[in-house]
Amino acid sequence: MKNKSLSLLASLLLAFAVNTFAQDSSEPSEDDSDWASAESQTQSANASDAQYEGSTDSEFADDEEYASAYARYKNEQTSRSEINKQRNEGFARTVILGIRLQGGINKFLLGNDDEDWGLGFQGGGGFMVRMNLPIKNLSIAPELTFNYRRYNFESDAASFGTYKGHINIMMFEIPIMVRYTFEDYDMFLGLGLNCGLKLTGDAELELDNDGQKSKTSNPITTNSVEVGAALDVGYILTRWIHLNLRVVQSFTNLRNETLEGSTVFNDAVLRTFYTTAGIAFLF
Repeated sequence: MKNKSLSLLASLLLAFAVNTFAQDSSEPSEDDSDWASAESQTQSANASDAQYEGSTDSEFADDEEYASAYARYKNEQTSRSEINKQRNEGFARTVILGIRLQGGINKFLLGNDDEDWGLGFQGGGGFMVRMNLPIKNLSIAPELTFNYRRYNFESDAASFGTYKGHINIMMFEIPIMVRYTFEDYDMFLGLGLNCGLKLTGDAELELDNDGQKSKTSNPITTNSVEVGAALDVGYILTRWIHLNLRVVQSFTNLRNETLEGSTVFNDAVLRTFYTTAGIAFLF
């Protein structure tokens, strides 16, 4: 009986010991907890780094100097982005309308008996259209402009005195320019044909012989049509404003050879050369 009691007590003690050991092993130790905490922190830091997408205003909340610098940086980036966007939109649009104003000087070159003609002046303005061509950065820009020109003449005649004269012409000009735009430099280069249609014109020649002056009206008759080559060099100031310098050399004689005038100009071949500075406003 005594042995049975001892055996039962030993069994109860063994069962209690096994249960206690199982509970202790199921709870993490202090070392295990530290290891798990460090690993979690590393994973959290990695996740935070992976999600970082750049500076934000809150990062500089306690530093006014850095906050101001970051604000300037954002403003510059936004301005550049907007400028590039507008510029690209301007290049991408198929048809652009505008008006152009110009002014410059003229002279007769590549002709005959034109050495007594000095510098004249001219100015005008009109409408323009710019249309993109299938080739990138290449466009065609026809214009319709109204221009006034004045040519000045002065010659010393040994036996007669001094001749002074001028020609006034009002013309419609139709330049048809093919342009190539250099986007990286905000510039364009154009080459084309310039056609002129005379609206009105008059001329006057004055002879000064020792103080005695005599005038001749319309001593030279001008042609109604003028054709020449044109070269443009321009700068894109903004999306809406373009500046350009245009050079034109005419192939045709300004003097109408079929109608007689003063003998002073009988052999003259007058081919206009002019240079104008222009500004175009697009819309």
